Amino acid sequence: MRSLFRSGLLLTVAGASLLSCLSGDPDVGQSVIDPYQLQTQLVDSITVKTYTVIEPDSFVTATDSSLLIGQWADTQTGKLQAKGYASVDYAAHTLSDQSGVRFDSLVLELPYSFSYGDTTKAFTLQVHTLQEPLTAGATYYNYNSAVYQATPLVSKSFVALGRGETRQIRMRLSDALGQAFFAKLVSKEINDTETMWAYWKGFAFTNGTTDNVIWGINTGSEKTGLRLYYHLNDMEKTSSSVRFPIGGTHFTQLTNDATGSAVQSLKYKPQVLPSAATGHQTAIGVGVGFRTRIEFPYLSQFAKPDAYLGLNLAQLQVSPVRKVLYDNTPPPDQLALYETNSQNELVSTVPALATGTTSAVAGYEYLPNELELSDMYVFDITKYIGDILKGDAVNRPLILTVPASTVSLKTALRRVMIGDQELSTDRIRLRIVLTSGL
Repeated sequence: MRSLFRSGLLLTVAGASLLSCLSGDPDVGQSVIDPYQLQTQLVDSITVKTYTVIEPDSFVTATDSSLLIGQWADTQTGKLQAKGYASVDYAAHTLSDQSGVRFDSLVLELPYSFSYGDTTKAFTLQVHTLQEPLTAGATYYNYNSAVYQATPLVSKSFVALGRGETRQIRMRLSDALGQAFFAKLVSKEINDTETMWAYWKGFAFTNGTTDNVIWGINTGSEKTGLRLYYHLNDMEKTSSSVRFPIGGTHFTQLTNDATGSAVQSLKYKPQVLPSAATGHQTAIGVGVGFRTRIEFPYLSQFAKPDAYLGLNLAQLQVSPVRKVLYDNTPPPDQLALYETNSQNELVSTVPALATGTTSAVAGYEYLPNELELSDMYVFDITKYIGDILKGDAVNRPLILTVPASTVSLKTALRRVMIGDQELSTDRIRLRIVLTSGL
């Protein structure tokens, strides 16, 4: 991958030499200084150390409209597994009020939400019956689980569609199950949520394949549910159906097993794993449970040039280790920088820009028409670095991770490997532009 925004950075440097009175440190380029006696200098050789650390935070999955099913396994971060759990909710109907009602079929209808990974291979979706109902109104997290019957109630193999497409997976249950459920509805033995949950305790959704793909069910769709099809025994054989929603109570369980991976030695929050131990890369991913720790060990001792006046620009450029765009495994849309401590906790946000009035958050950007992928996260941390150089701020280690405000099941799946300074390509860089007198 070639360096992104190479031309943009050169423009920034050129602009800095002309506009030093208007940017960076407010003391740079005062009226008493002849602007023709100023020069700018680009420095991109500052040492940056990176480490992989554990992300211990849990997050609520019960409020997300998606249920995830599948796995992602690699040698870098281990094996991530996703299982979904959902209730089957009662719906009002008129089956018992109509004469001559005949059962047709009972179908589980599951609209597609999104996918992550290889969607070109068949995916086997398995649906199991829960042994006990979920707790209505409970807050379920990514670490929660529920006990289910080992033998699937129904399963189906299909090819998930790619990005931006939708479809509905239809899984027909046995007629024996359908007839029994139909009879309970007609007799009014099932007549509310309590009796419904006593009969259908809920479903667990698991995958029956080992390919790297995770598939999402849209529980928020009006088409999602257990649908009972029937017809009237009249001259027209009038057909109709009742949809019993799935997901009034639902959650996704995410578990990651790092055994055999490059990060398997990480067990506790204070641990750090140097990038050199993981192929000169570090990991970031909410679902897999890893963050990247960044240190500038010698920044406080940085040797400023003679006649140093101030800092115009400081950019931290973070390069994902990625070769192609269209592999259905996108990195996080955004990453954020936080100050941290010896426990690798998020202590405070890092100020951004020359003013420090916003937090250091960068979006994933790429050049779409390049023959070789050019992509990067670029953080403007001018004030933060400037304060350290002036001795007004402590040079603390940083954490690079997904912003907490953007965490969802979709963002939790997205992981990214970040290159360090020793990797042959995709290197992390701290680039600063200084102003000094001639």
